Amino acid sequence: MQLAAAGLPRNTARVKRLAVLVFLVGCGGDDASLDDLALGCVQREQPATFATSSDLAPAVRGTLAGWNPDGRWFVTGARFPGISSFHLRRSGAQVIVDRDAAAPGSFDDTEIFTRVEATGAPGKATLTAKRISNLRPDGTARVERATCTDGVCTVCTGKLIRATHNAGEGEGDHITLLGQLADPTWGPGYTFNVRVAGTLAYLIRQDGLHIIETADPAHPVELGRYRRPLLGYSNDVKLIEAGARRFALIADTPVDVVDVTDPRAPALAAQIPEGAHTVFTEARGGTTRAYFGGYDGNCPVYDVTNPAVPAKLGSYAAGAALVHDLSVVDGIAYLNAWDKGFLVVDFTAPATPRLLRSWAPTPIHTSHSNWTTTAGGRHIALHGEEGYAAKLDILDLDTAQPVLSPIASWQTRTWISIHNIMAFGTKAYFTYYQDGVRVLDVADPLHPRQIGYYNTWDPDADYTSSAFFESAVGLDVDQTRKLIFVADSPRGLLILRDDTP
Repeated sequence: MQLAAAGLPRNTARVKRLAVLVFLVGCGGDDASLDDLALGCVQREQPATFATSSDLAPAVRGTLAGWNPDGRWFVTGARFPGISSFHLRRSGAQVIVDRDAAAPGSFDDTEIFTRVEATGAPGKATLTAKRISNLRPDGTARVERATCTDGVCTVCTGKLIRATHNAGEGEGDHITLLGQLADPTWGPGYTFNVRVAGTLAYLIRQDGLHIIETADPAHPVELGRYRRPLLGYSNDVKLIEAGARRFALIADTPVDVVDVTDPRAPALAAQIPEGAHTVFTEARGGTTRAYFGGYDGNCPVYDVTNPAVPAKLGSYAAGAALVHDLSVVDGIAYLNAWDKGFLVVDFTAPATPRLLRSWAPTPIHTSHSNWTTTAGGRHIALHGEEGYAAKLDILDLDTAQPVLSPIASWQTRTWISIHNIMAFGTKAYFTYYQDGVRVLDVADPLHPRQIGYYNTWDPDADYTSSAFFESAVGLDVDQTRKLIFVADSPRGLLILRDDTP
């Protein structure tokens, strides 16, 4: 997940609401039409105050008469920055939007409208106006949101649809929930990733590393936890076996090397002076190397054969906003260089890494995560974007061409983003935020086929929010025990039974 896009909690000043203005009269126009739905986002200067909905597009009068808006609704057709949905609850002539009872919106036969002014660090005033109107016979409606800061407004228009599971799906297919853990003492914070060794699960959250015993997957028990001595953004974790000892590498700034040999007493063993969003390790030729996806757009590599004494071997400058994720096989690194695309880099001589091939995903230009495997007689990369309209692309790595191209793609819904990926032979596992966990058969890489899913996200649950990047985030798979471990942003650790063929 990219920091700027994710909208995650950071060390910012508390937002103070200055005013909440509620208006009870909808704005209609004789020239308004239910077919008038120009989707997208535009910027404009702020002569408009959005004091009433008259500063938004004309609405058809009376279409909300008798409508029950209660529940969660997806925003589709346009990428509203930072959000994917709204939760609505009617209370008389008002509607509580996203469970914010302090700022109710008005509700009449024509529209739901709310306007809020707030200030936050570093003292910037922000105005947000939301309006829902033009309910159609098919149950969809028009949704508009205007956000104004420092005299510039972004006005987005989308289509509102009832939030449900994908394509009428149930809770799961060939995958079932066995157990879960989200200790109330953990406090607030995002759950990012998980790695499993034996029966121990190592769960990384914003509040640190949690070591969890899963010998009985229906009843996971936390054994120990490690909290960073400094506040940071711990996003990823990988494990290293070094003789009789085990270490966890925590991607952050700096990278923490934590001795987790005693799961009840994890302790800091060393720090690596890098700012890392993700980390990947490879044991090869008697040494163990750690590769980092850097916030500075570089991919440094370290010898961590003795994790307590890491030694830098080299670095590759991708020239990107950040190296978001990566995988490594036989010294060849497959880098997700975000805005610069997917890069194949030869690290067999780590002091002088060199670019072999590349691909720039389109149209959203976010190279987010990948995994490589062999299927259908081909060496392929499973590539995931992140953002609105993100999808899974399958790339043929056997081509001699310097520029790669996808041979197939797969997607659930454009308004929900894919996230992390793993593959074992011809079976691919990946997290898909609100669309949960997906398993594909890629034996024929030209025609990927879904063989199982589990919807970790319930649109009607109290834990849901309007956040775009919510629900299934990280995963690991224990093929021996037929278990899938999921780092779910609001739910913590989920342990799933994998009965996919």
